[in-house]
Amino acid sequence: MVVPAAAPDWNGEAPPLSAYVGKHPTEPVQGVTFFQHPDVRAAMVASGVDRDIQKSIVFDGNVVGVVTETRGRLLLHGYDPAGAGSTNWAILMIPDGSKAAVCYSTGIVGYEKGADWYFEGDVAFTLYTPCPSEEGDMESLSNWPIGPIPG
Repeated sequence: MVVPAAAPDWNGEAPPLSAYVGKHPTEPVQGVTFFQHPDVRAAMVASGVDRDIQKSIVFDGNVVGVVTETRGRLLLHGYDPAGAGSTNWAILMIPDGSKAAVCYSTGIVGYEKGADWYFEGDVAFTLYTPCPSEEGDMESLSNWPIGPIPG
């Protein structure tokens, strides 16, 4: 069982989330990685995504990109290489940490199995494409979760 690393014990404030843009999520900023950041941890819990999915997102064996910024949001994407990318995920956050959504998919099968988007405690919707990994993948989401749920 993989357990996310505990947040470090520090007396200062956590850095702004925007400080992670262009960085790998395991690269510390002021001694705190993206995954350890209290706003990221709180956002994952608030999204409603299952605890086991949270653990799989922060699993050290994932292939993970760098934190990017797109349309006023932060995007982080990763996948489990054991499944050749079929199990993939994304975290989409407003830089102040006030809103976040988590996408998780174990593969796309027609319109039977897709990528679930978790937001504000529940599955908000399912898309039948992999979780977004770059800005071009974000067209169908418009400016969500800043704006309304797409569709």
